[in-house]
Amino acid sequence: MGIGRVVIAGAGLAGLRTAERLRHLGHTDPITLIGAEPHHPYDRPPLSKTVLADPESPRPPLREADYADLDLDLRLGTRAEALDGDRVVLTTGAVTFDHLVIATGVRPARPALFDRPGVHTLRTWDDCAALRTELATVRQLVVIGAGVLGCEIAATARGLGLDVTLVERFDQPLAPVLGDALGAHVAGLHRAAGVRVLCGAEVTALKGDGRVAGVELADGTVLPADLVVVAVGSRPNTEWLTGVALDDGVLCDRTGATATPHVWAAGDIARLPHPWAPGTVRFEHWTGAIDLANTVAANLLADEPTPLTAVPYFWTDQYGRRLQALGLPTPTDEFVVVDGSLESGKFLAHFRREGVVTGVAAIGMPGPLARSRPLIGHPAP
Repeated sequence: MGIGRVVIAGAGLAGLRTAERLRHLGHTDPITLIGAEPHHPYDRPPLSKTVLADPESPRPPLREADYADLDLDLRLGTRAEALDGDRVVLTTGAVTFDHLVIATGVRPARPALFDRPGVHTLRTWDDCAALRTELATVRQLVVIGAGVLGCEIAATARGLGLDVTLVERFDQPLAPVLGDALGAHVAGLHRAAGVRVLCGAEVTALKGDGRVAGVELADGTVLPADLVVVAVGSRPNTEWLTGVALDDGVLCDRTGATATPHVWAAGDIARLPHPWAPGTVRFEHWTGAIDLANTVAANLLADEPTPLTAVPYFWTDQYGRRLQALGLPTPTDEFVVVDGSLESGKFLAHFRREGVVTGVAAIGMPGPLARSRPLIGHPAP
């Protein structure tokens, strides 16, 4: 017996991979895939790197095979507006489901201070196309926020020859994710490439009549800017949801199931119990979206759902180097280089808390990093 119609709200990586996995596992009932953008699903990571750098680069597809092979009710350019019992209300009507997978993702945080011409965020293909058009016409760029996205944009712009300033309110780039020691190493990569890196800096105002012309910091410094990119985090797209538990995302267990019967969550929007510590976590990275999508698809068809067991992983490419990380470390975890050195630019490092390995990071050592995966969440060797 089939499970009926599965409606997937969100046609990004998690939504598409859920649909693909359902078909691969033998689901033959209808699947409706709803996407707010008019484009077929595309790959987001290149938007801050190779695609941003090349004006001729096309939108990177997530699927090369024909969509007809998936036999989807594909509804692009339509947005989920409300959840009404077993119906998803859309901007173009409504669809009834037997099972719903919420995968509507996140959007960039954009404080009101940054609502001005010449200020960009980067999330979608249209964002990328607009930003790369402007990058070709300006000289001075200020990037606000030195997380993964902000650092990648700064590196790409510097590679294009722009004068780039990277502003971060924490003590180092990536500090909330990987701590100060590794963050300082990343800051050094940017400085060596000619980027001005300002940490512990708060933006208080934008300068210019109409279009932005500068960025003012709390200490009174004014940074000249022909263009500003804001990369200060994200907000889950949950406003359309009622009857589902929310907390900076959609609360679900490690099978992907919410407390609402027949409703699941996948991708950036899903907030799951931490795998080895108290509390919950939302993991906004490419592999995490795939891992949970595959788990949800399998559990939709299973008699007994199984929890997600994949170890979180992410990477970032900057200046020809790939920084890779496993696990869920915190900024206060002990940081121990176990092979190579930060100075050499090639290393493997462990994050440890109370004797447990909470994460592993590496540059230039992909093999040792991969072999470290079984250590995560277990006592340090």
